[in-house]
Amino acid sequence: MTTAVAIPTTSSGRMTIHASYAALVVACIGFALTGLGNILAAPTVTTYPSRLSWILQFIGPMLLALAVTLHIDHLSPRIGRSAVVLIIVGAFLTAVSSAPFMFRPTFYTEEAWFNLNFVLWGVGYIAMGLGLASVAMHKEKQLERALGQPAASSTDDEDYDLTVHASFLSLITASVGLILYAIGYLQLVGHPLGTRSAWSLQTIGGMLIALGIVTHITHLRRRIGTPAVVFGLLGAACMAFSCLPYAVNPSNILSPSWGQCWWSVWGAGAVFGAVSIGLVIIRKRSIEAEAAS
Repeated sequence: MTTAVAIPTTSSGRMTIHASYAALVVACIGFALTGLGNILAAPTVTTYPSRLSWILQFIGPMLLALAVTLHIDHLSPRIGRSAVVLIIVGAFLTAVSSAPFMFRPTFYTEEAWFNLNFVLWGVGYIAMGLGLASVAMHKEKQLERALGQPAASSTDDEDYDLTVHASFLSLITASVGLILYAIGYLQLVGHPLGTRSAWSLQTIGGMLIALGIVTHITHLRRRIGTPAVVFGLLGAACMAFSCLPYAVNPSNILSPSWGQCWWSVWGAGAVFGAVSIGLVIIRKRSIEAEAAS
């Protein structure tokens, strides 16, 4: 049995993009700065990233948390307040993980600070993974209400339309991917060179995140456009494959060239995310222009 879902569209049949320009622009800049911070870290992989690199890696995730906060009034009723809070907390923790190195980059060579970085990153990704799982639970509750409410007795004040368009498969796949990625990060605590298990979990986790996007691609293409989806997929793929050389051979971590590759590829993934959101902004302007004409 299926439930009819009201999907807002413009007169041209293209879905509206509800995110505000402020939220989209802040998120775009956040991803761009995060990516640039990682790319700038690559040349100094044999020592420690520069202060500028860490500043960008701090500001970037903080802007991502701010972007979600700016969109909270729309997101909370759609995906649930607990999901929004978890996602914001996750982005905030990844930002805080870089804070000590902004003030003293040499902390990156000290085990205690190094481990703290991994812990905060891991916990941050777990929070975001749980956030997506919470979205799936929110959707289940909406389905239960929709199926249990007779169509004839519904009123204008009772909106039982599904506001979570992502499938359970895409939500759970991406959620598991984020959590596996986080567990891989946490396994680096006390093992700065990493283990095959840690790098493998990060690789698998990144692949699952990309797969979660793929399973939701039909809806995403209609809403934000194919180019934005493609760059989003490229970003998730970069996250996954940046760890692959270490999963295949953990001793590659000792190679400066592979180290530079890791920082650069991960940074490129974040930049692709920025490009994806930039394309969403362009599409939003196009849709609104068509609707106004």
